[in-house]
Amino acid sequence: MAQRKSSEKLIVITLLSVLPFKSYARTGTASDELEFLLAIVGLLLIILGLLNGIDYMKKNGKTIIYKSISFLKEKITLFRNYINKENSNYFDVS
Repeated sequence: MAQRKSSEKLIVITLLSVLPFKSYARTGTASDELEFLLAIVGLLLIILGLLNGIDYMKKNGKTIIYKSISFLKEKITLFRNYINKENSNYFDVS
């Protein structure tokens, strides 16, 4: 929970420090402050998503892995049974 609060504070502080200022990427009549702001917000959202994803995997990673393994074992068993059934019926004389 502390990790989430600190990352949210980081985003709020960065947005508050960037919003009032105009971008330095100005040449002639082109105005790029909106694109610059969107690029910063996008980068911060990617970082926040990665941090939340890591936190989620720390909490629920083992459960996800165990459920995936049991699901795959079940499907492999069904496939093997199907193959065995098809192979046994291939030479069936009746």
